[in-house]
Amino acid sequence: MSRICFRYAVGEELKFLSHLDLMRLFHRALRRSMLPMDYTKGYSPHPRLNLAAPLPVGATAAAEYGEIFFTREIGPDQFLHSVRRQLPEDLTLTGAACVAVEAPPLAAVINAAAYEMAWWGTEPGPEEDTLKQALQNILDRKEIIVARRTKSGKTAETDIRPFIFEASLDSAETAVPKVALLLQLGGKGGVSPYAVLELLDLNEKFKPAHLWRLHRRGLYIYKEGKLINPLQEGGESISG
Repeated sequence: MSRICFRYAVGEELKFLSHLDLMRLFHRALRRSMLPMDYTKGYSPHPRLNLAAPLPVGATAAAEYGEIFFTREIGPDQFLHSVRRQLPEDLTLTGAACVAVEAPPLAAVINAAAYEMAWWGTEPGPEEDTLKQALQNILDRKEIIVARRTKSGKTAETDIRPFIFEASLDSAETAVPKVALLLQLGGKGGVSPYAVLELLDLNEKFKPAHLWRLHRRGLYIYKEGKLINPLQEGGESISG
């Protein structure tokens, strides 16, 4: 048995796919690749394929991660060569690496996502100074309590302030305002970039999500203030 972790990018044409649709797309591509996938046991076996973190609907992405198990040894180059040909143009494999079968799943170690949100409306966006101050106001808050629905269907109050690691204006000079966010995700809690947008002290006309172009720059292990490559604790890069 072997395990491959892979990195991929999602372009404009596929940004409205749901997480489940993206999983199905990878399933079909892997079946067509004829690689020896390992399957779960039971009455309804399915490929042992996992995508590390759901991508918000409407977002493009530069560095998403997934993992797949095979019944025999498969190398990264063989995986990339076989699967790339089966994927649509806007779903691009950008690297792969072999990982120990017994290593923790990616979803258990990835805990941060870096986003950029660029103004996309036809009318002029918020002034940069106003936007910068609105972001700082969020960071200055000691707690941000929101009501969330639990798995049991009940509503509970949650402090999402600890899930917002960084929020700032992108330092690069751009024609439109661009917000940079580093947010927590995973089993220990997280927050959506769209939720952060709702929190900003801005005119309501600037808050509709469709007026902002959302791009996820990457997924990371955030540890002691440092961003680590998700593949391994040591931060080894994916080849390819």
